[in-house]
Amino acid sequence: MFTKIGFHLLLVFTSVNSIMIPFISNATLISISNTSTIIIANKTCTECLCLSKFSYVALNCFPNNTCQYFNTFPLIYKIQLQLQAHLYFIQGIFPNKSQPCFSDISCLLNRLNASNKIYTNVSQSRSISIDNHGYLATVSSDTSTLVRLYSGNLSSVTNSSLKPFNDVPYAIAYYNETYYVGFTKYILAIDSNNLTILQNITTSYFNGVRDMIFSSNGKLMIVTSVSNSYLLFFNQTGNWSRNYNLIHNQLVNYSNPHGSWYVNDSYFYVTSWTGNAIYAYSAINNSLVWRGRLFFYIFASPLTYSGLSLTIDQYNRYWVSSGSNGIQIYNSQGILIGTINNICSFVFDVLITSDYVLYVSCYSSNQVWRIDLNN
Repeated sequence: MFTKIGFHLLLVFTSVNSIMIPFISNATLISISNTSTIIIANKTCTECLCLSKFSYVALNCFPNNTCQYFNTFPLIYKIQLQLQAHLYFIQGIFPNKSQPCFSDISCLLNRLNASNKIYTNVSQSRSISIDNHGYLATVSSDTSTLVRLYSGNLSSVTNSSLKPFNDVPYAIAYYNETYYVGFTKYILAIDSNNLTILQNITTSYFNGVRDMIFSSNGKLMIVTSVSNSYLLFFNQTGNWSRNYNLIHNQLVNYSNPHGSWYVNDSYFYVTSWTGNAIYAYSAINNSLVWRGRLFFYIFASPLTYSGLSLTIDQYNRYWVSSGSNGIQIYNSQGILIGTINNICSFVFDVLITSDYVLYVSCYSSNQVWRIDLNN
């Protein structure tokens, strides 16, 4: 059996271990939006199909004996003609229609208002990350605990092996199978697999750790210290090490650096919590010194602080978690193009996946939300 798909491509079936797998000859799946893929070289198409163990949704087999597995279908894609290539739908399911709608801010906001939303209770949740297990990780500054949730339904992952912290946690970041939990005067590195504490990272410059980002393949960690207005730069002590030593401290000329966002190894952003602004940093002198400049001011109603955290989506839009001012979306020129203030009363952080599932940390209402813009 076969059917037509796209531009006169034929969908046919092959058999692997007596399981029929649909495929398209002379075609490949091209991702336009960000998605997770794995590339394997020097394997025939048959070998790649056997290695897949039906764990992936799609497989590109190229004529040079290279294979590309797709963990999930990209939100925006095209099917491209390529002679002697094959596109397999390993699990027998097919991608939804490519959805460039999310590039349009009006369409995105309409989808958000109409989308499925669920939430769970997390007391005073703060920053959020997704780890190597696909868990959503945050910290509760009320119960002084690491909280892990299944990202699909927000049910709790048992944390029986990790007791409450001795001090109040204020931030969490994830990198290389490790949670980095920030406190007032130190950072704990915690193994994301067995929850053992690997390192206690300290410096006298810490005074309110609020965010951590990683650069140069994890060799550089950049930390915001909110109470004394410092950016702190740490060097990894060795390959695969979870320990970092301070190599540079930089006093900023604005108040309360808080959130941060990595762009590349020579560029990142920092939010000013009380200054209601976004600052851009570029590297000079081999990343030992960073030049900062005001990028744009954040809208804030009177007597409120709005510079909590920043997320940049694949369309280069700047999502600012603005506390009681909700979520504010700016374009690359710093112009406000959208506001979301109907999720909760105080937005602390926003995480956006490549297929536009939003996770929102709501500090005052003690909630974490999951909003799937595809449904």
